[in-house]
Amino acid sequence: MLKINRLRIEIKTKEKIFGFDERFYSGLNLIASDDNTRGKSSIIAMIYYCLGFEEIIGGRGEKVLTAAFKSVIEEDENVWPVLESGAYLEIFNGIEVITIFRAAKIENRDNRLISVYYSDMENIHRQDTLLDDMYVHMPNAATNKKGFHNFLETFLHIELPMVPASDEAIRKLYLQLIFSGMFIEQKHGWANILSGMPILGIKESKKRVIEFILDLDTLDNDRKKDQLRAEEDHIKKSWTTVVREIILLVERESCTITGLPPSPKILTDVDYSKIIIQKNNDHIGEYINDLTKDYEDLNALKPKIIDNFDELQIELSETEKTIREYEWDIVKLSDLLDKEHISIRRLENNLEIIETDISNNKDAARLRDLGSEIDLYTSKDLCPTCHQEIADTLLPLPNDMPIMNIDDNIRHLNAQRDMLKFAKLSHGSNLDKIQNSINHMEESLYKLRSLAKSLRSDLYQTNDSLSEAIVYKRLSIESEINNLKRLIDFYSNHKVTFEKLSERWKDYLEKKAALPENKYSEKDKVKLKHLQECLVDNLKKFGYRSIKNLNQVEISKENYLPAIEGFDMKFDSSASDNIRAIWAFTLSLLQTSLMDSGNHPGTLIFDEPAQHSIIVSDMKEFFNSIVNNLSNSQVIIGITVKDSDTRKVVNELPEGKYNLIMVPNKAFQKIDKSL
Repeated sequence: MLKINRLRIEIKTKEKIFGFDERFYSGLNLIASDDNTRGKSSIIAMIYYCLGFEEIIGGRGEKVLTAAFKSVIEEDENVWPVLESGAYLEIFNGIEVITIFRAAKIENRDNRLISVYYSDMENIHRQDTLLDDMYVHMPNAATNKKGFHNFLETFLHIELPMVPASDEAIRKLYLQLIFSGMFIEQKHGWANILSGMPILGIKESKKRVIEFILDLDTLDNDRKKDQLRAEEDHIKKSWTTVVREIILLVERESCTITGLPPSPKILTDVDYSKIIIQKNNDHIGEYINDLTKDYEDLNALKPKIIDNFDELQIELSETEKTIREYEWDIVKLSDLLDKEHISIRRLENNLEIIETDISNNKDAARLRDLGSEIDLYTSKDLCPTCHQEIADTLLPLPNDMPIMNIDDNIRHLNAQRDMLKFAKLSHGSNLDKIQNSINHMEESLYKLRSLAKSLRSDLYQTNDSLSEAIVYKRLSIESEINNLKRLIDFYSNHKVTFEKLSERWKDYLEKKAALPENKYSEKDKVKLKHLQECLVDNLKKFGYRSIKNLNQVEISKENYLPAIEGFDMKFDSSASDNIRAIWAFTLSLLQTSLMDSGNHPGTLIFDEPAQHSIIVSDMKEFFNSIVNNLSNSQVIIGITVKDSDTRKVVNELPEGKYNLIMVPNKAFQKIDKSL
């Protein structure tokens, strides 16, 4: 809740202090003058300024204020140079009262400094009154502890949502944007609904502001969807990374793995049991057992050559035979690898040709659709000279065989392109498999050659020498067992990661399923219905006449702004009806928020709402609507009561139901002393 209790403006000159000091109350507050150049807008601008909302007027800092705050102030025939100026604003949040001071012109005090007194204005100089200095319109002023707008957000019991920004980042919705839907200033505010909203880099800022004011679930749902999308991306990336690491290590050990889910899913015990690592078509556990048995058998062998001479000769023969087979297999695989490379290059060339054909055909179709008359006859398959029909092919065709037109040709080429892309992917996959097989075989070949070298060395050693081949095989088997055990440990560790990712995936799916299928919750539908009803009711009261059937007015589901048959309501509105629409919609936001427990702070400011020769009777309905329906909120209106009709409307307001602040010939009068 925001309620403005009191505004005190002080402008100090060499000899006098000029100022404005008035109280504001709940309900209707009128800042009125007989002429429209008395300084009402300067008073209202100072409210914006004290709250750090001057961007709604069109800028930052004291430059949005009039000369009376910065250079000179006039008093009858005298002109007084301004030495210092600033304003105190007392506000109430329903529980606490604070007083804000912001300087417009004070030497050695930056206008971005705001002082907050934790008391009403009368008691700011008491010794026990706490004082805090804060800053505004500087980086992090909306988020840091000493940022004034961060403080104001907390003070007003507002929790601003995080929303998408234009640079794809997520930022807090700014207070200036929200209050631009409640403070309608004189120069820009009457151009259109929410036209005074500053540009602060928030995507779809008007839509976000209305969602916040009405507290629509769509805002929360969008936020949840963004979070879920981020969670989905993170789980998928983590899952892919783990799978890639496991496959990489499995292939390095010349093993294969089956049953490994390539994408996130909820894993069960059955799924885990299907994940099997194999080597040479044996389960890795069984393979390690066999290796262990071989290692034990080697230990049982007598280590001297004289004891194993015959076996060494047989093993060398078998090893050399295996080496020849491997070498032959590698040659055959290398041939296949070359063929796959040639196939892929051929497909890439064909794809390039088809892409060019598609582009040319699309250009031709585009020109045809645009009504191009270039190549008029040939585009109609007519000879430009004799005007006889010409065929698209030099081959003889049966009379009943149709020739494809441009659109059919594009579709045909697209299908061919898809087919070629699929073929290229298939050949690429084959190429990877062949290359992996070659790598594994070369690795095995290296081991076999090392073994053969050891066997040959043994055969040429003395009979009493220790067998180098046996020692090599022992070391080789021991090394392989250790590597495979490390692979098992690696998979076991990553299985834990899989379990965590699976749980996160389950949680993600549950949250995704809990989101409403439709964009709007049932509460949202009710709120938007109420907003539309309030809007139409207000338009009727305020004399909107640009369309006969006001039931055609609806709230756009795209941006929550008034629309008629899907188009912006402004397009169907006269200048004066556009003003009525701004009255109606601004009040409707507050009315709907009150009705459906929205986030509206409960304060509205209208500066000179009687624009474009508004009929006085409509203005009267506008005032009555505020007096009768918004007595617990606060509406401040700056108005010129120049003509008798307007003065009569003000005078006929029910006594005690409004606060009239009559501005004399000048808004800033001489005051006795500074606060």
